[in-house]
Amino acid sequence: MKGHPIAGAIVGALIAAAAATQEAPTPAFPAGTEIVTVDAVVVDGKGAPVIGLSAADFSVKEDGVAQDITAFEAVDHRIERVRPRESIRGLDSRTATNLNEAPGRGFVIVFDELHLDEAEAQRTRSAVSSFLETSVAPRDLVAVVGTHAGTRWTARMPEGREALLAALARLQARRFTDRTVDAMTDYEALRIDRDNDPIVTDRVVRRFVANGVIHRPARLRGDPPDRGESLDSERSIVRAHAAQVYQKAAMQNETTLGLIERSIEALVPVRGRKSLILASGGLVNDTHLAGFRRLVSEARRANVAIYFLDGRGLEAAPAALQAQAGSPLDFNDLGSTLQASHEASEGSEGLAADTGGFSIRNSNDLDEGLRRIGREAAAYYLLGYRPTNTRADGRFRAIRVEVAREDVSIRARRGYYAPSDKSATPPRARDADFQRALDSPFDQASIPLRATAHLFGEVAAGKSRVLVTTEVDTRALAFADQRGQAKDAVEYMLVVTSRVSGEFHRLDQQFEMSFGAETRARYARDWFPINRELELEPGGYQARIVARDRNSGRVGSLTYEFEVPKVSGLRLSTPLLSDRVRDDDGQGRTPQPIARRSFQPKGILHCLFEVYGGANVTAGFGIRHSDGRFLAASPPTPLKPGPDGALTRTLGVSLDGAPTGAYELIVVATDVATGQAVEAREPFTVEPASD
Repeated sequence: MKGHPIAGAIVGALIAAAAATQEAPTPAFPAGTEIVTVDAVVVDGKGAPVIGLSAADFSVKEDGVAQDITAFEAVDHRIERVRPRESIRGLDSRTATNLNEAPGRGFVIVFDELHLDEAEAQRTRSAVSSFLETSVAPRDLVAVVGTHAGTRWTARMPEGREALLAALARLQARRFTDRTVDAMTDYEALRIDRDNDPIVTDRVVRRFVANGVIHRPARLRGDPPDRGESLDSERSIVRAHAAQVYQKAAMQNETTLGLIERSIEALVPVRGRKSLILASGGLVNDTHLAGFRRLVSEARRANVAIYFLDGRGLEAAPAALQAQAGSPLDFNDLGSTLQASHEASEGSEGLAADTGGFSIRNSNDLDEGLRRIGREAAAYYLLGYRPTNTRADGRFRAIRVEVAREDVSIRARRGYYAPSDKSATPPRARDADFQRALDSPFDQASIPLRATAHLFGEVAAGKSRVLVTTEVDTRALAFADQRGQAKDAVEYMLVVTSRVSGEFHRLDQQFEMSFGAETRARYARDWFPINRELELEPGGYQARIVARDRNSGRVGSLTYEFEVPKVSGLRLSTPLLSDRVRDDDGQGRTPQPIARRSFQPKGILHCLFEVYGGANVTAGFGIRHSDGRFLAASPPTPLKPGPDGALTRTLGVSLDGAPTGAYELIVVATDVATGQAVEAREPFTVEPASD
């Protein structure tokens, strides 16, 4: 490419400049585990949220006994609270922090690959894509989770929509409809193998005989009478087959339930109502699996409503009633055949009803059901009560919520399981805290974090060197004073996932800290930096970062997304900005990588950048205030290769007396031989001097 008009204009400006030289409401809920929280959705006849109700408008009963509402909060996410802040292009995209403005609503979409066939998966993807286009609002957080390999992608709306759609496209159907003559449904296998149901057993026996799976020889005159030996043998064949089908079904159900439970547990620390959408072909109601009961309890603890999106859509007549059915249907089995569709999804429908959600099923208009979920999550009421029944008997407590208004509808969770002295919950492993933070779409700010990524040159075939820098606010750590030294440790985890392939890199490390007063004060001001290098192929990536204070157990988490460009042509590294330097193995002093992008109006601002893909290259730079004035600039000058052959330049600009506000560093590199030019911009701010 001969020339670059935008870059040329910037170079001209650099030469000329060089020559010229709201708070969230206070929670109404007291601390304590004895309070039961119920989130109630109230809508009018058109499905619109009803607002303006008070605690006096509601009544709550548990097992038919009236309860006193001791805590109440009306939540309306339609009221936007966006904090204005000074910004220039790229400032928010280059760094991330878990101290952003409060997020909006939270949605977790569990795409149940294990219980969706290809047609159902395609129908479900279309509905979820429409939901992401029409039913989410700015600042909403959405996580897409797959049940086959636990694939998970989290994004803030609307900027993360395309990444979520890409993650959704990677999830594939893993259920294949059994069309063989010995096919048996999961429900039939459950009833035969675990419940010893004679009616279902004989029903399958009749079908297997009709289909030729079981050969029943003709009886001849003079043969001794059959005293049931043949039927017993046939039942044994069916039971053996049911055991195999049930074992596979139970394993898949436990996998799906486990992923849902993990997703719900990750939402426990977040206040308010959260929505989990189970997009599936349905789960049978297997009372032998403890996962169903645990989900109801966890959903109450986390205030999560589960919604069942039935990927089967509008269902026609059962296969056994269709013309192409391979065998005639016994009249005795007509009722059970008509019930087969409900049996296949009774477990997932029950989860939705028990947790305050609903099911979207037997309809080709799945989009409208998902839009309804979006409307319901926009405004709701939190009701809290201390149950009068305090027995720890593990029994189900039925909840009924009513509102003293006409022409409205109300929905709330149907109940919860009381704790049980016989099944005390084991203490959580410390690693569970990390997993919960990784699974949650919400960042945790108990330990403030910030992060950025610096992209450098090629280190392997088609791969770039990427430096992920995290900074930890040490003021949130519970240091212990030992002989004048402040001692603690930060347990750190970094998981970087590819948006294209779903592959991930995981790094774990523990940082022991023993600080004197001066060092501790410096890290309190600048935060503690952690740098980790990765070799990554081109594409989009999401970094999930978790830091835990060993002394207090407090956890901070952060999500950060970045792009790795293709390794081709003339290109620039990410400019590395810092007000700190380090000795570089005797080669001189170079800028120390930091994530912070705010500096004091004093001292030297250091910068380092590299150029790749050219031999005869010039580079110029400028530092421009948001008002258009340049703090410093230099015209293009040739870059000379260093000892390792790299085209590297380091800069130092005085910030003494620099006006406060938003700035950006602009670097322009030009290949003299071809005229090709590239630019890089790095935003930062200068803040008022602190004492």
